[in-house]
Amino acid sequence: MKHKNIAYISRSALIGNYRRIVQLTADGAAGLGNRSPRVICVVKADAYGHEIGITAKALGDAGCDFFAVSSEEEAVELRSLEELNSRHPDILILGRVDPENVGEMLECDIACAAVSYENACGLLRAVRSYNELTGSSERLKVHIKLDTGMNRVGFLADEENSMETAEKIRELSAHPELEIAGIFTHCSSADDELMDGHMVDGYGKGYTALQIERFRRITDRLEELGVDTGIKHLANSAVTLRMPEAYFDAVRAGVIIYGLTPNASVGYGLVPAMRFESTVVHIHEIRAGDRVSYGAEFVADRDMVLATVAAGYADGFERAYSGCKVRINGREYRQVGRICMDQFMVDITPEDHGCPDVRVGDKVILFGGDDGTSVNELADRAKTINYEVICKVSKRVPRIPEE
Repeated sequence: MKHKNIAYISRSALIGNYRRIVQLTADGAAGLGNRSPRVICVVKADAYGHEIGITAKALGDAGCDFFAVSSEEEAVELRSLEELNSRHPDILILGRVDPENVGEMLECDIACAAVSYENACGLLRAVRSYNELTGSSERLKVHIKLDTGMNRVGFLADEENSMETAEKIRELSAHPELEIAGIFTHCSSADDELMDGHMVDGYGKGYTALQIERFRRITDRLEELGVDTGIKHLANSAVTLRMPEAYFDAVRAGVIIYGLTPNASVGYGLVPAMRFESTVVHIHEIRAGDRVSYGAEFVADRDMVLATVAAGYADGFERAYSGCKVRINGREYRQVGRICMDQFMVDITPEDHGCPDVRVGDKVILFGGDDGTSVNELADRAKTINYEVICKVSKRVPRIPEE
């Protein structure tokens, strides 16, 4: 079947971005006399909209042996990919795991975040029940999630609760049914504080520094208590790019794997991996004063030629992008009127009033194929972040891998 809308996913960009991040973190760690951290590739949300199968296969080919996802469903889907079976990479669920799903997590060898003491106890009971039922002695790999200030999920790690939290983790580590394979936290403000140049003495100034301090306080205390916490990881994409001092044992590469940066800057040797293309399906002329699309808000100030494009907000090309520019045959054209569910209109009026250099069937680049500028411009127009632009490309748009 010929598709009107396609998201092309560049394997070479994914592989190149992974290798760039591996080199960047190795260099950063070496500069401090530390070992290179492991790079955990975050492929949650269907690999940030890039399709988990295509993405994980490319990253596996590049050498990635550790992936992170958000949920049990994503973890099982990732483990079931035939392309990765022979490599058997580590898989970590970053979000809360329902104790009812522990059996499947054990069978698939998936590590689970323990996001609170109560949650950890629920996981512990579930492992015991599974072992009693199956006559086995399985251990569930868990990564302790610390809440150092995000206030979303995690063991409380502020100044008031840190010592009590360390004692609870020590208690959990004594249970043979749980293998503490890691401990981690998430920096809520690193994208803003670090990516905009607010750096002081290498650690930044503000909330990120506070979160790092809280993380260190608990991990140091656990070391004093003789608790092996496994892999320590704190660095998200922003910290990975700018703070080798905070790499610990591993970094979590999220949006940078896909060639974008947290603050919408370009560079770092990263290449955007997604190119979203649509198709011109109709061309017609309108007169000055004619109105275009829903709400009749757009009024032509002159005679115009319009091209109708076969993508809309149901494909993930949001109404909030109205007024953006798209590329057809190497030229930029302005979108006019409101973006519809399945279509939108573009002003292709030639400046010399001749025939437009656009035909029905021509390809339309909605974003991608550049250094990330087009994604960032759409994000600015929608008053959001580039993460959301790529994640919102809908399931009805096929993902096609290309080299």
